[in-house]
Amino acid sequence: MELEEKDRNWVEETLESLTLREKLGQVMIPRLTSGALEPFGGSVERFIEEQQPGGCHTFGGDPADTRRMIAAAQETSKVPLLITGDLERGAGQRVEGGTEFAGQLALGACDDEELAYRFGEAIAVEGRAAGYNWAFGPVVDLSTNPNNLSNIRCLGADPDTVARLAVRILHGMQEHGMAATAKHMPGSGSDDRDSHLTTPINPASGGEWFRTSGLPFKAAIDAGVWAIMTSPVACPGIDPECGDPLFPRPVMTSRAVCTGLLRERWGFDGLLVTDALTMAGLTMHFRRREMHLACLNAGNDMLLFVHRLRSVYDDLEVCLGDGRLAPERLDDAVRRVLTLKARLHLHEDPPLMTGEQRRKVMASTSYAADAERLAERSITLLRDSRNTVPLAVRRGLRIASVLITNREDFTLGVFEQTLRNSGCVVDSFKNPPQETLYDRIEDGEWDALVVGLYYPPQWGWSTARCHGPESRCLMDGFPFANPDVPPVFISWATPYHLYEFAFMDPYINTYGGCTGTQRAAARALMGEIPITGKSPVDHPPFFAMGDGIHRTPTAV
Repeated sequence: MELEEKDRNWVEETLESLTLREKLGQVMIPRLTSGALEPFGGSVERFIEEQQPGGCHTFGGDPADTRRMIAAAQETSKVPLLITGDLERGAGQRVEGGTEFAGQLALGACDDEELAYRFGEAIAVEGRAAGYNWAFGPVVDLSTNPNNLSNIRCLGADPDTVARLAVRILHGMQEHGMAATAKHMPGSGSDDRDSHLTTPINPASGGEWFRTSGLPFKAAIDAGVWAIMTSPVACPGIDPECGDPLFPRPVMTSRAVCTGLLRERWGFDGLLVTDALTMAGLTMHFRRREMHLACLNAGNDMLLFVHRLRSVYDDLEVCLGDGRLAPERLDDAVRRVLTLKARLHLHEDPPLMTGEQRRKVMASTSYAADAERLAERSITLLRDSRNTVPLAVRRGLRIASVLITNREDFTLGVFEQTLRNSGCVVDSFKNPPQETLYDRIEDGEWDALVVGLYYPPQWGWSTARCHGPESRCLMDGFPFANPDVPPVFISWATPYHLYEFAFMDPYINTYGGCTGTQRAAARALMGEIPITGKSPVDHPPFFAMGDGIHRTPTAV
């Protein structure tokens, strides 16, 4: 999107008015959290006045508190701030009261471009109401490794499908005033290592990368995406600067990728932002003062999660003085930052709507219906050799709902209440102690058994597989204690559990555990809605991309 002349003039005049330290501030995105404010006496105003950042990242929470913090930051800042957030599943992922969608993989399971657009629109409209103006999404990585930690954050494994849906998401966002970000360059769905702890590697050769991981990024650029996030992932196939093949440097420090490929070869003229500079995929290669310089010289325009900003400014001023950082490179980065702010009209419109405007927006949105529709259409039945699903429902059907998870905060309350609303009697168990259910199931205490697994992407765990002491409750084989009590297995996150639990049949993937997904899974199990989802990923030899058993409603 080309800027109008008045907007271009604002960019150049603002750039000309900035001091050297203010220019350096424009390329920084620190966290805006209570912890980050502590060195400044808890004052947002001091935080902004002393650090003069170009943007701030907030993790949300209570909407009133979030808005107060953002409002104070915007009012204090000399130049309007970019307020960034991870809103991959909607504003409800970060802000209470917003709509939360199932994981992006659910969009791949129903492959609906209209829903993808509405998904992006919801992020923009509700995110802007909360005070955000720049969302770090859509995720355009390919989910090609069952142990990759981002599996349900992706749109699927097929590059063309991912590209097509991602373009609709980013259009929905940017056409409603929210900057979108294609991430995580060069594509991080193919390695089972965690970039928070080390440097994962995208193993594609040069030609293969352009046909696979690179294709959605190119599509996003062609569609006019305003930002791309570079990541602590290495890709030797496209990066001659990666160094040691056993521990290659990430592309976020590669001029060959950031400037040579994205800027010069593909013509990307938007803003390049790094992933978090706190991640070991970067920090294990550089001392702190060196990594900031490496990221900027590679061609990145903004640095995410920078802290101790005063010392960073001191270091970069020395680099500007001795020629290690060219003033022209800094000006180029600042110009792109200001251009994004102009695209968002932050220099013309109030950067934060009033409380009354926010309440009006949130009261009039209809995105909850889209979230429910996405959840319902994405439920994917991949095994059912005995035609167990939907259950043979009758009033008073006794169901044991067993949840196995390593997340203390997660429950299936909505799923179980929906079953009760359908007339079932439900007993709920979470991580039951070993050998406590087998005898009761064998004795016929319940008519049906639902076993749910919830192991969502979690940094630091380095696996999405079922793990930890909680999983030991499966050891006694309780799901098969009574052949007259059929088990139904539901994965509430990763679609790849069959690898270690090949006995699961029937088996359902849901791609997330939000309230809409829980409600949809229960209704599908009761035969109240059709089951139509198709797997957006491969999992040989268990199922192929596009597999999915369809079921028609049975409830009257």
